[in-house]
Amino acid sequence: MKNVNFLLITAVLLMPQMAMADDTPTNAMAASNPTATPQTVSLYDQGLAASQANDFQKALPLFEQALRNDPNNPDILNMLAHSQRKIGLIDESLANYKKALELRPNFPEAHEYLGEAYIEAALRELEVLKSDGGDAKENVEDLTNFIKDAAQKT
Repeated sequence: MKNVNFLLITAVLLMPQMAMADDTPTNAMAASNPTATPQTVSLYDQGLAASQANDFQKALPLFEQALRNDPNNPDILNMLAHSQRKIGLIDESLANYKKALELRPNFPEAHEYLGEAYIEAALRELEVLKSDGGDAKENVEDLTNFIKDAAQKT
């Protein structure tokens, strides 16, 4: 009985600290967008769970619906773009990352993901050049060298 009381007292004492330390993406999204409706937050949560499970086909419509409810939410735009990128919709993801960054210029995750999307776009263009055959051989070499040089600069 003493152990149970000790655990209950400890839990009650630590609850405010645990609540303050809770910076899950949902709480971050709700904190940065206090007008987000519970339905929007729920859709975002569901999309985030699907995204974390690498089920981007499931995440995409959830983020799209959340965005219809809250069209200027940079967190939703960022995760929508992330899902789009992961299923190969690179151009759409680029536009949504840019919009998220217009709304919140200091958004490290969106900057990272935007950079990744640009690299994926460059690699996509490289594959297009390779499929053009011998006529594009010099272009393939030039783009490949540019990508390698850029990677060495970091």
